Amino acid sequence: MSTVNTVLSRVLQRLAAPSTMLSIGMLLAGAMLAVDASAASFKCTSKSSVSEKIVCKEPTLSALDDRLTAAWQRAKEATLDTAALEAARTHQWLWRQHNCTDEACVKSWYDRRIAELDADYVQAKQARREAFDASLAGQNLAPSAADAVRKMKGEAVANATTASAQ
Repeated sequence: MSTVNTVLSRVLQRLAAPSTMLSIGMLLAGAMLAVDASAASFKCTSKSSVSEKIVCKEPTLSALDDRLTAAWQRAKEATLDTAALEAARTHQWLWRQHNCTDEACVKSWYDRRIAELDADYVQAKQARREAFDASLAGQNLAPSAADAVRKMKGEAVANATTASAQ
């Protein structure tokens, strides 16, 4: 047991040495800078706009940027009109770039844009469901066959059956 204690004592002495502490400190500082520089969905550089610099400096805004990216992906995967979604994205981004010069404006923009994309996602899912139901209705399938197709496609049978019965 004393050998283990001796080894542990030597390891702790080496870790406590000033040069080791400096190395650990530099490693941690480098890791924090790496996280800070890539926290947003865009590169944080000196050429960034005022609003981007604000996002890069503020962790809560960087987290909102991550949420915006996720909301964008969901809406993009669900939409039937990617061109309109992309045009809205460009328009909204340009608005923020030109108009937001403080943290409150940037936060408000992110909150609003995430809510818009969440609504776009819900509307796109509904539009897909309606298009799918219309496609099935046009095939004059028996209700059980239509339900089987819905199950294969991963659509909610109960919701779709009720909608097609109306």
